Parts: sequence; structure tokens; C-alpha cells
Amino acid sequence: MCSTRDARLARIGRAINEVAAAARAGVGAEPNLGDLAGRLADIWAMVAEEDPALTARLRGYCPDSD
Repeated sequence: MCSTRDARLARIGRAINEVAAAARAGVGAEPNLGDLAGRLADIWAMVAEEDPALTARLRGYCPDSD
């Protein structure tokens, strides 16, 4: 586990960049949506761990986020 906030945020940034690269990979081919969904869920978990209040506020912004 990353020990500093900066390190955790850098890890989230790298994960986002990896998802973006995977989504663009294989020009003309469909990205693996299951893999991308899993990666996005992992990123959301990292964000939620960093800022639990953000996840608590999500219900107010997205009515279907139950």
C-alpha cells in the first residue's frame, strides 16, 4: 500500500493512463470491455479509499448509484 497521499494519487493517475492506453490499443479492434470495466472499478476503489466523503456524496449526484 502506498504510504503518502502523493504516492496514492500518482498510483491513481498511472491506473487512469493505463486504462486510456488499453482503450486505445488495437486500432480497429474492440477493446476488452470486461477488462476495462474491472480496471475502472479498481480506480474507483482507490479514489473511494482516498476520499470516502466523495463516495458518500455520489448518491446525491447519480440517482441510479444505489
